[in-house]
This record gives sequence, C-alpha cells and structure tokens, in this order.
Amino acid sequence: MGGLILSESEKNDLLSQSPNAEIFIKKFVGASEFIRGNERFCLWIENEDIEKAKAIHFIAERIEKTRKHRLKSKDKGTNALAQRSHQFRDTNVPINDQIIMPSVSSERRVYIPCDFLFPDTVISNSAQVVYDAEPWLLGVLKSKMHMVWVKTVGGKLKSDYRYAKDLVYNTFPFPPIPYKRKQEITQCVLRILEEREKYPEKTLAQLYDPDKMPEGLKEAHRLNDLAVERCYRNKPFDSDEERLEYLFNLYEKMIAEEKEN
Repeated sequence: MGGLILSESEKNDLLSQSPNAEIFIKKFVGASEFIRGNERFCLWIENEDIEKAKAIHFIAERIEKTRKHRLKSKDKGTNALAQRSHQFRDTNVPINDQIIMPSVSSERRVYIPCDFLFPDTVISNSAQVVYDAEPWLLGVLKSKMHMVWVKTVGGKLKSDYRYAKDLVYNTFPFPPIPYKRKQEITQCVLRILEEREKYPEKTLAQLYDPDKMPEGLKEAHRLNDLAVERCYRNKPFDSDEERLEYLFNLYEKMIAEEKEN
C-alpha cells in the first residue's frame, strides 16, 4: 500500500514531470492529517485507466513496488491483492460526500473532531468513514450524548479515545427522529462549521484543545448538544451520568425488541 501513498513533495515532483498524472492523484487523509493539518496524497486508479496510468513511468514504478510488497506478505489476503496492485484494498467511494471520524483522539477533547469531506479525498484506515450521510448525522456524532457513549463502550489506545464502528457506532442507541428535529440539528452543524471557518490558520487539534477552544465554537456545540438531546426527551440532561443511564436503558430496550422480532 505504501507505494500508492505520496508525500507532498513526491506529488509535486510527479506533476512537474507528468502534468497529465493529476487525474490519478487524490488527497489521502487519516486521523493525523485531518486533526493536525498534515498533507499526504495517493494514487487512485480505476481499472479502466490502468494502462494509461502505467504509461507514466513514476506511477508504473509505484504500482510495481506495491505488487512486490504485497507478494512478500505472510497474509494470503494481501498476496491476492497483488493482482490489483494499482488499487487499495478498499475501493469504496462516496457519491457526494463522506464523514470522517478519527479512530484515535486525545482524551482531553470534549468532542472528537469529525467533518464532511468531498469525494476527491481518500480516507485511510486510521479513521472511520460514513459515506453519503445526511448532515444531521454529523451533529449526532459531535454531541455529548455520543461522546459519553464513546468514553464508556469504546476502546482505549493508552489513554486516548479509540473509535470503532462495531463497538461504538453500531451500538449507539438513537431513537427515530422527525424531519423537524433533523433540520434543527442540521442548522447546528452548519453553525459549528461556520465557527471553524473563522479560524483558517488553526488546525482542528488547536480548535478542539479544551483550554483554547474559541467561545463561538463552544456555544455552537452547546446548541448542538441541546438539539440532539431533544431527540431523546424535552428536559435537558444535567450530567454525563444521567445521559449514560438514559442511553443504557434505551439500549436494553432496543436489544429486547430485537430478540422479540
């Protein structure tokens, strides 16, 4: 896989030699790139374009490097991937957009930074991804209700949050919500994104440092928390303990209903 990943300097060198290679390059974003603003890129080649891509010497070398690396692996699945060494293991792509959720995030943060990314970005396996989700879902993932679930049922890497699809996302108890509530959360999401855009010089690591988080961003998140919590009940929750108790009661009810069906 490493052969398909490019640093910024490698990307620039490739384009200076072969400007027509631009159609095979996408941004490559994982947890570190997303949160800390680092930049990496990758080669993204569809099957029907393989011969055109291999006509570019740099890309042909990278494909061959990837093929040899996969054949050396002790994993049979990786060996089989050598047959399509111009591609990553996962070739899923969004139609319109995708939500990125870092798999590991500092325990100091009140919220795990997550966001929408365009289809021209490939998300690495150091982050989770939801393809073509409705905007309100991002608000749920940014909420205190979701974070208390992450802290309780999610794993840990040292002391940091570890977000996993099966442990956290798939088990999170969320009730059916009407269109009006979805619209309320969507407006809160847009406000959060607008507040972030006021600080283009800052990374998400800086914006979500609990000691430095801008007041406008804090307020936008507070309003989002309230909107998400109204999906569960009208009365606001007073503590994370109260939120967690409510979630576990709902989870037990959902499991019981599944068994009955």
